[in-house]
Amino acid sequence: MEYYKQVFTQLEDLPEQWTNHEFEHCTFKKLDLSRIEFANSNFINCRFEECNLTRVGLGNVKLFDVNFFNCKLAYVDFGQCNAFGFHANFQECQLDNTAFLNRKLKKAKFIDCSIREAHFIRCELTGTIFKSCDLEFARFEGNDLAQVDFSSSYNLELNPDENKLKKAKFSLQNLPGLLTKYDLVIKG
Repeated sequence: MEYYKQVFTQLEDLPEQWTNHEFEHCTFKKLDLSRIEFANSNFINCRFEECNLTRVGLGNVKLFDVNFFNCKLAYVDFGQCNAFGFHANFQECQLDNTAFLNRKLKKAKFIDCSIREAHFIRCELTGTIFKSCDLEFARFEGNDLAQVDFSSSYNLELNPDENKLKKAKFSLQNLPGLLTKYDLVIKG
């Protein structure tokens, strides 16, 4: 089924099943969609506001220009999404324990998010902004982090030998997290 320019705010407005649907220019507000299976659905130019999307299933889901604002997205595997046209932005979201595997996230924006214990593995993150994000125990491995801005984020640890970092931006407070593998004692 196709939904165009709809605003979903109450449970009775929602589809009975979320698989195999197309949502274009739709807004989802203050909904508990945790553990919902969205398999094979397309979200194009959509916005999620204050929704609980914990543990949602994203098998072959298309996320194209989707914005998440103040949403809970814990334990979500974005690596299951359709890779074609994948583009999402996150503001004031909880992305703890999420996985981004083999995703192209060029110029994505993560603003004021908790991204603790997340996994970014083999991702294209060129030009992505991590503004004021908590990256405690987040794992970055095999990524292209060229021109990524980590300068205002904190609790960052990553191995420069396992990621491309050309022109990436870091603050002085991030430096110890870049040197963790060397087991150095750094005094301020």
